[in-house]
Amino acid sequence: MGRIPHRPGGPWTGILLAASVLGSCLQPVPAQTPVTIVLTPPSPTVGGGVSLAPQNPPQDFVLCSWFRSATATDGNSQILTYYSQTPPVQTKDWAHTGRETAGPGCALHIAGLTLKDTGNYTVLIQSPTRPVLATVHLPVSDTPRPGLSAGAVAGIVIGSLAGSALVGVGAYFLYSRCRNETPRENGAPVLVYENLPLAARAGPVTLQP
Repeated sequence: MGRIPHRPGGPWTGILLAASVLGSCLQPVPAQTPVTIVLTPPSPTVGGGVSLAPQNPPQDFVLCSWFRSATATDGNSQILTYYSQTPPVQTKDWAHTGRETAGPGCALHIAGLTLKDTGNYTVLIQSPTRPVLATVHLPVSDTPRPGLSAGAVAGIVIGSLAGSALVGVGAYFLYSRCRNETPRENGAPVLVYENLPLAARAGPVTLQP
């Protein structure tokens, strides 16, 4: 009986191929930067607006969906879906109130805030490489933040200066008027007698015996 020749692609070739595939699967995956959501402004109030902007989203994301909840599993809490095509497209979902819009980077903008908008918001970002979830709590206050704006402070300062100037002008006018109504002669006041009897003007009269 003749010897069976060695065939390429035998058992050892399959074992080496399996080891290569297994080794590639066990290579460490590069760490991904977690996605966070930033509120602008950080303390929104009733009647104002707010932007919920994901930070460090995947650059190759295809679409993102926003939910008015702490999870992305309830379809009734879904607000909208934003598609990053050209031009971008967004579709409204069950929890949309007519005040929400999406923008570049999967940012969610809410206008005309009410106290009912307070709560958790979650974004689900879909990309060819990985899906990303991020949640943030939105607090809405009905009390405006204390403090005056720069325009209000400038108005108060200008009003104070104008009031001081008017007071100074009035005082100077009264002083000038009083000074002009007092006749002077050689720098000394001159007494004026009006409607006095002649004897009173001539001084005391001495009678001769």
